[in-house]
Amino acid sequence: MPCRNHPDLVEGLVRCTRCGRLFCRDCVIQLRGFYYCGGCKAEYVRDVQSGTAPGTLDLASVGRRWGGSLIDTMALYAVFIPLVMGVGFAMAALGLATEGGGGAFGGVIILLTYGFLLGAPVVYEGLMVSSRGQTLGKMAVGVRIVSPDGSAVSRGQAWGRAVAKMALGSCAGITFLPALFTKDRTTIHDMVAKTRVVRVER
Repeated sequence: MPCRNHPDLVEGLVRCTRCGRLFCRDCVIQLRGFYYCGGCKAEYVRDVQSGTAPGTLDLASVGRRWGGSLIDTMALYAVFIPLVMGVGFAMAALGLATEGGGGAFGGVIILLTYGFLLGAPVVYEGLMVSSRGQTLGKMAVGVRIVSPDGSAVSRGQAWGRAVAKMALGSCAGITFLPALFTKDRTTIHDMVAKTRVVRVER
């Protein structure tokens, strides 16, 4: 996505800590380690003058994060269930047609199906978080993935986070447990990718 003020600029963008929109470096100012666009800068300064300016990121609650993950899971299942049923019907037809249960070819189809079921969530999250910092579920609940300083995550952070989330999430969901106890509400995949999850306007 391009800079909100300069549509021709798409590289080196940062996200405003307050409104969550993307801007080039010329359109933001860094205050206390966080980036603010022109409009939000004025609001932040007023907050400082009134003594109400926050000193940290507006971190999303654990409940909100779980809600976003649930929506993403339901969206993926809406694709996976028809796919698995279709493969099952196709395999049944293949078994009847060949009288051998599909043989090696059937095994390849099953492996490819499992590979898709494991890889699709990584691709889905990696692509969406790297492009806009949000998945469909995160958009729905109003949260975004950012770097610790509030700037947009890099592609490496987005994809590394997606892989770690998939790998650890399959282990009884242990990746989410630290968020209940850490000050920054970081999961294990947040720690791996050096990311934070913040609230944004929907």
